[in-house]
Amino acid sequence: MSLHFIIDGYNLIKQSPVLNKDNLEDSRLALIKFLNVHRPQGSSNNRVTVVFDGNKGNFYDGANLSSIEVIFSGDKSADDKIRRLVEDSANPKNIVVVTNDREIQFSVRQLKAQVKTVEGFLEKFNQLQRLKGKAAKGSFTDEKIIAYSLEEKITEEMKRIWLKP
Repeated sequence: MSLHFIIDGYNLIKQSPVLNKDNLEDSRLALIKFLNVHRPQGSSNNRVTVVFDGNKGNFYDGANLSSIEVIFSGDKSADDKIRRLVEDSANPKNIVVVTNDREIQFSVRQLKAQVKTVEGFLEKFNQLQRLKGKAAKGSFTDEKIIAYSLEEKITEEMKRIWLKP
């Protein structure tokens, strides 16, 4: 079952010092790059939509060439746009809304969508960063760190080998 992650873009940026750059343009690009490279959304089958308040302005069109959909709320708030995306969904149970905004969390839960806090969404990435820090300090030598996408491929291959139909 694939999931559709709907991310409250500015909420995520404000909660993450790594993504919170000097200007909005750089912050938005950092978020899109982060999602493409580190994939905290998990499987490549999972869809990702990032919702930002306001109008597109000078936002780089190349960001939309990735597998991540970027939506600007226009005259509405990003909160309203996120609620509308969940309301209009054929299967809201497969939607995961990523935000720390309690009002959005409450309203999308009522619509049967799942909610993940920013911290929960970034948890796997943060664990990898801690492991890399330990490895750099020489705290351990036997553990290997692999990319999430490679981990996913290995898991699928092991399932294919061991769980033959």
